[in-house]
Amino acid sequence: MAALTDLDDQALLTLVQEHGGQPFQARQIAHWRWRHGVTDWSAMRNVPASLRERLAAVVPLCATTVARTDAASDGTEKLLLGLQDGDTVECVIIPDGERTTLCISTQVGCPVGCVFCASGLGGVRRNLTSGEIAEQVLQAKLRLPEGRSLTNLVVMGMGEPMLNLDQLLPALQRIHDPAGIGLGARRITVSTSGYPRQMERFAAADPSYNLAVSLHAADDTLRRQLVPSATATVAEIVTAAHRYFGRKGREVTYEVVLLEGQNDRPQDAAAMVELLGQLPCTVNLIPWNPVPEIVAARGLRRPAVGRVDAFAEALRRGGLKVTVRRQRGADRSAACGQLRLRHRDGAPA
Repeated sequence: MAALTDLDDQALLTLVQEHGGQPFQARQIAHWRWRHGVTDWSAMRNVPASLRERLAAVVPLCATTVARTDAASDGTEKLLLGLQDGDTVECVIIPDGERTTLCISTQVGCPVGCVFCASGLGGVRRNLTSGEIAEQVLQAKLRLPEGRSLTNLVVMGMGEPMLNLDQLLPALQRIHDPAGIGLGARRITVSTSGYPRQMERFAAADPSYNLAVSLHAADDTLRRQLVPSATATVAEIVTAAHRYFGRKGREVTYEVVLLEGQNDRPQDAAAMVELLGQLPCTVNLIPWNPVPEIVAARGLRRPAVGRVDAFAEALRRGGLKVTVRRQRGADRSAACGQLRLRHRDGAPA
């Protein structure tokens, strides 16, 4: 049964009226769920108890439950969320000074299969619904201590966001909407491994979110070794991303997971400069966060700091803006590329 968070405003209005409520009460219910994040019908104090009881009998208030939490030594917290069908997804709260970022998922598992990423080890089971996506924000907000608020959202968890746009776009609209969760569009970033046709659709959506592209390599041969499912060429992906910039005026970030001896060599940096050096963009370097099964099966290695610094400096000399992502939550498998399919008890699927 669809949860209340899966209903758009018209569907909620219809439901409320079918059960004897008034239009303004639909708005009140939505306000309680999205603005206040209540997880119990009884908390909606200005909604008649009789209406609450009738609605509670036909529609669950929540699509997700917190099945488990893991707190890392650096303050990062990973949430394992249970879904109504028994599946689970993970999302991560990352506090950093006055900034608090939430990383959310869009699919149960991932179909892309990047060779370095744990999320695709078990494949993909299904898309998340819009309610399941948006509720990750509500669940995270309930975990924040007093005085700390959510400042940024990154759609970079499990799954490929561009392959679930039908559910992602309404979820983002609810997250952004001042009448919903109310997080500014400039504080929301969606990451993709590169699907040009879907990126065009994403560019046509309002409002304008930030776009990050997981590039990893500047030539097609190497990129297909790292992302075996890739069908679009590097040129097609970069062209679609640059069109996004042209349409939205939002500078694109290109993400590169660095693997020692694979894509962190001087020639790899030179190819990246040749590809991106004239474009308005930022390159975000992510030293690989090891996953035990992948280390054992593929022998991949996290590059030493010196290699990362040399790669970054080569890009800067080529005129590119460069950031290097600091590792967060790795001791609880909450770092970039470490989220995975799990059973409800938290054991690997």
